[in-house]
Amino acid sequence: MGAFLQAAQEEGICVEYSEAFYRTNPLSRVQRVADVIRRSTARVVVAFVAIGDMRILLGELERLPSPPRQWIGSESWVTDPDMLRFSLCAGAIGFGIPRSVIPGLRDFLLDLSPQKVSNSPLLTEFWEGAFGCRLGIGTTTGVEEKVCDGSEDIQQLQTPYTDTSQLRVTNMVYKAVYAIAHAIHSSVCEERENSTVNCDKNLHVKPTQVLERLKRVNFSRNGRMPTGTQWPLMSWSTGR
Repeated sequence: MGAFLQAAQEEGICVEYSEAFYRTNPLSRVQRVADVIRRSTARVVVAFVAIGDMRILLGELERLPSPPRQWIGSESWVTDPDMLRFSLCAGAIGFGIPRSVIPGLRDFLLDLSPQKVSNSPLLTEFWEGAFGCRLGIGTTTGVEEKVCDGSEDIQQLQTPYTDTSQLRVTNMVYKAVYAIAHAIHSSVCEERENSTVNCDKNLHVKPTQVLERLKRVNFSRNGRMPTGTQWPLMSWSTGR
């Protein structure tokens, strides 16, 4: 935000206010930011916030509505059309992280069964919430609950979990894990002249060694910087 404010000043753009908050702040803090926006004469708001923070802010603004604003958003939330359901959002524009495809991810996510799920508390919670039933016979609440009977079909679910059409931030995480995995691999393994690889699984690797290897990981041909990278310009509007 500091860089934006400096650029705006250099370009002669009038900035009426600048406020900061986080979703874990007291509600009074969020309310104060919302009041500043309501009282302002500016009809364009630049929001460098995470998607969770944006939902909280728009929800608070909707409690006492004022004229809708045009929003300029950061890549963390501008690709989510759900933001337009709030009355104060007349539209939004901003650059989004390029949408990507992770081969095999959807098949991996859908390869779940009650047997596999029961081995993970996290997946058990997801499964029970998605299908509205409990895995296992007993209940812990004393209230009669539907028991999962194995007929649940995860491929028929329409949830963010099964939607792999908008892999943006997810792909960034995927590439980060990929890079770290290759850095660790190259730290404990060495390729010999006969194209064989020798790995010492008992080798103690220091974090600094992994970091040095990580600097050599690249996602382009021959280690060259990619050219022609495109960032989509997202533009959402209501009433059309």
